[in-house]
Amino acid sequence: MISVSIPGWGDLDIEYMVIDYNGTVAVDGKPKDGVKELLEKISRYIKLFIITSDTYGNIDNEGTTVGFRIIKVGKEGSGREKARIIRELGPEKVVAIGNGNNDALMLKEAALGIGVMGEEGCANILTKEADLIVKNVVDALNIILHPERLVATLRD
Repeated sequence: MISVSIPGWGDLDIEYMVIDYNGTVAVDGKPKDGVKELLEKISRYIKLFIITSDTYGNIDNEGTTVGFRIIKVGKEGSGREKARIIRELGPEKVVAIGNGNNDALMLKEAALGIGVMGEEGCANILTKEADLIVKNVVDALNIILHPERLVATLRD
């Protein structure tokens, strides 16, 4: 578990991370440099799920995802499906990370929603539903590994 108390915002006791694949962990279907190592570190503390509608059809062949739980969602209605998964895990125990329109609902449902501004950009609706926005996935993952960084950003 990863825990942090944020003055005026509340206590976070995170047991799960749900992270979008394409646009967040990967660009053009290929994993970003350095991400696997950070995901491995995080998975020592919390259960990690990579969630994808597998836009490029290659998630099963990517070495970066080996050893992680992969959740595939349909290409249609994927935003609602991602949000449903957060609810099933228990939203108060989840950090969700994504960049796309179909990630907005899962970020809204999660105790902590982190939007990523990557090479593909960040959907406008996501900026309204996320608790914070970072410039790339490495920053998002490092925030999870160093949760005290959340205090400066989210405290009242």
